[in-house]
Amino acid sequence: MSLVLPLAICGMSTIEGAMAACSDGLVNVVFNGPSNSAQFPQKFSQMPGASNWLTFKFGTEPKQIPMIGNDRAAVKKAIDAVNGPNPPDYLLTFNEPDHDYTTGKVILTPHNASVLIKPLLESPGKHTKFIAPVPAAQMSSWLDNFFKECQCKDSFAAYNVHIYRGNVEDAKAEINAFHDKFNDKPLWITEIGPGNRTTACPNPPPWNQTIKFMQEIYAWGQSKEWIHKIFWNTGNQITSHVDNNVCNSYLLDGNDKPTPLLNPFNHLTCS
Repeated sequence: MSLVLPLAICGMSTIEGAMAACSDGLVNVVFNGPSNSAQFPQKFSQMPGASNWLTFKFGTEPKQIPMIGNDRAAVKKAIDAVNGPNPPDYLLTFNEPDHDYTTGKVILTPHNASVLIKPLLESPGKHTKFIAPVPAAQMSSWLDNFFKECQCKDSFAAYNVHIYRGNVEDAKAEINAFHDKFNDKPLWITEIGPGNRTTACPNPPPWNQTIKFMQEIYAWGQSKEWIHKIFWNTGNQITSHVDNNVCNSYLLDGNDKPTPLLNPFNHLTCS
């Protein structure tokens, strides 16, 4: 039997494996601030594996996807941006308007959110695609009621969820449950990590376990044509307080040094 064909096949497999990569735009990252938000572009420069980044303060830095705040001034700023000379490709709308983590109260009711966003939807520009609001409790009635109030579902190019679960299977189940309910548009996962607000932060973080979670969730996301973007949370360690959701998933520590997660993040293959 000739060895030429098996070797050729082996060579092809090796080349294909070497070329394996995540879909363009799938891998992204979240930075937490905003007190140190001026540092985020420099931090992002250490993450060439990511396409875009976001934070919780409006901005239009290179590769940043801006997010509007929860007041009229923020909406006015967004209107100016999408109608300006360099409009962003995308605009994230209200972030967790259903829950204030300090008071436990609703920040914006669906009705108030629909009134607040109306001027933006009436002056959307011609380039920017809007991403739907993301409730903290993604399966609550907030989003349904918002769409009923504003009659604006068609104004959004994608849905949006935040997912924190200690294992990949539970994370997949939550994402699938949301998609079963809202499946007429692509989905962005704008926060994800292997944390949970009800579980204590491990010390030291279980880096190998987190790497496995990261690699598996991106590989699974790649296999779903309706998932367009996944934002890993977090790019930077939160040092001002303890956030159980992201205390074992930061790519850079509080001294801006790489953690054991950064290199695997930059070399995700989604396979």
